[in-house]
Amino acid sequence: MSRVRFSGGVAAALGAALGVLTLGAGPLRAQAPPPGSDAYLDPTAAALHAAASDAWRQIDADVVRYTALVRQRIAAQLRTPLKDRTLYRSEAAARVFWDRDHETLTQVLASRAQYPGREYAEAESGFNALSDFTIEGAFDPGGERLVFGFGSENDDEELEEAFQPSDEDFWFAHPLAAGADTLYQFRSADTLSLFLPDGRSLRAVKLDVLPRVADVHRMTGSLWIEPESGALVRAAFRLSQQFDAIRDIPDLQEEEAAGSFKYVPGLFKPWTFDMDVMAVDYSLWDFRVWLPRSARFEGVVSAGVLKMPVAWDLSYAIESVVLDDELEHLSDAVPVTQEVHFATRAEAMAFMAELARERGVGAVGDGPAPAWRYDGEDYLVPEDLSLLETSPDLPPPIWDDAAGFTSAQELEALVDDLADLPAPPIQGIPWAANWGFQRPELMRYNRVEGPAIGGRFQARLGTFVGPVTFSATGFFGFSDLEPKARLAFERETLSRRIMLGGYRELRALDERGRPLEFGNSLNALLFGRDDGEYFLATGADLEFAPHSAHRQSWSLRLYAERQDPVAREMNFSLAHAFDGDWRFRPVLRADRLEEAGGELRIAPWWGTDPLAAQFGLELYGQGAATRPIGAEGEDGEYG
Repeated sequence: MSRVRFSGGVAAALGAALGVLTLGAGPLRAQAPPPGSDAYLDPTAAALHAAASDAWRQIDADVVRYTALVRQRIAAQLRTPLKDRTLYRSEAAARVFWDRDHETLTQVLASRAQYPGREYAEAESGFNALSDFTIEGAFDPGGERLVFGFGSENDDEELEEAFQPSDEDFWFAHPLAAGADTLYQFRSADTLSLFLPDGRSLRAVKLDVLPRVADVHRMTGSLWIEPESGALVRAAFRLSQQFDAIRDIPDLQEEEAAGSFKYVPGLFKPWTFDMDVMAVDYSLWDFRVWLPRSARFEGVVSAGVLKMPVAWDLSYAIESVVLDDELEHLSDAVPVTQEVHFATRAEAMAFMAELARERGVGAVGDGPAPAWRYDGEDYLVPEDLSLLETSPDLPPPIWDDAAGFTSAQELEALVDDLADLPAPPIQGIPWAANWGFQRPELMRYNRVEGPAIGGRFQARLGTFVGPVTFSATGFFGFSDLEPKARLAFERETLSRRIMLGGYRELRALDERGRPLEFGNSLNALLFGRDDGEYFLATGADLEFAPHSAHRQSWSLRLYAERQDPVAREMNFSLAHAFDGDWRFRPVLRADRLEEAGGELRIAPWWGTDPLAAQFGLELYGQGAATRPIGAEGEDGEYG
């Protein structure tokens, strides 16, 4: 069975983070809905979906051959408290010669990569710049258009079978496949019109794709469809639910049940993936055929506390196209050059290599053109492979805007469109419960609580405002014998989080030092160094922050609480286990008061290139009104 999968470039980026997320999809086997079903929220949506579905099922054989300059950029980063550190980056360029009746030829023009350990790989025999080349395959005009650029391996006869549920790979339900109207709802939106000086015009209508329930196998997004032909002009979508590797891959479920992952620390679980956006864009060649222009993919791979943003960018510059109805004119025309016939593919590739040298392909300025050779498979490469790393065809890094790629403004507009789509309803009530060693943040040690163990219950609820996560977290300290808890409701959109909570919990005067997290707990237990100053807070808060998968570059918290002092209750550390006179230092006594106020944190960062200068800062501000409480509980005045 053929399958849509990630190309080598995307695999390289995800491999630098967690590994490869393979992509398949499945046709929907459900019966067609009866007349009058609620799949289409307006008549225009029904007509658009019908036209697009018909076009999707038909094999587009009009394109006989084309030549395109393909450029690709990839980056994978590791999220740290202040900035995202680049783990992997790659830039590549190639000229592809696609032919309907022959194998595709790829002329490798440029390839550059940077990742930890590459210098050691270079020392190995057989490693060269071509080893990091990440462009795989070419766009097939008769293939899948929703995920072009991901290295489709489908034959024309298998297009209908290319999207099938799999017990091995991750798949998603195609919105244009048969039966899609039983899993999705569709509505029409804005119309884009372009009028040209010669009187011709282009029109594309936006079709919103809304899953009936949140499901990791269903997308949510928008398709821009040309009404007359049903051609896909643009698409922007994401998964309607976070991908969880163990939950959503049957093979991994079996391994988890068999205990294969029992030695993986809870610090590095769960293994999830959040797709921010997948965007594809097409252009109309000579007002006759839609061919790719660009594609962009962004997401965040997570392994517990480790979060790794991944981005992939593709530019497709079509240079020449031959259509089916042009073959007759070409066959009748007088040849302008001498025909050359070859006995083998190797002979033909040798001729192409010499032709590329004669025409100066790859030359820098007025310098000589490099010599080219056939690698014996599908690549035409320069004799000196080191030229690939300095080629003028190299695109700039993915964090820089460049002509031909999806711009930052275009991407922001598409993400905003996705954020405006209604959240799909939740099926059932997904929940999870963890305690103690199952999560690193549920165990801590300090001089107030001593050893403290925590538990957390989370459930995702469907509400009138969309999906809301309810969480209940509790801690019990074995030294102070004081139970603590937080109840919270969290609403998360594509761009931000809103959290409303009530709590009675141990707090630190300076939480930015993370005294209640693993590092300080370990120092306190092993060496007797507890850097926190603590108090007991009871109250409620409202917090605004970016999406949990995004860099936490800002946060705003409004709160009203009562603060009470706490005392040192524990005097044990391993370093002083045999010193009967040793004690933790006392806890600074906090004033007993009521406080209402707000906290604002802003942490901008400029620069992404690990080889260039970067700059960042963190700004924190707090304002509050307080009212002291007397020793016997009498009220004071706010000041």
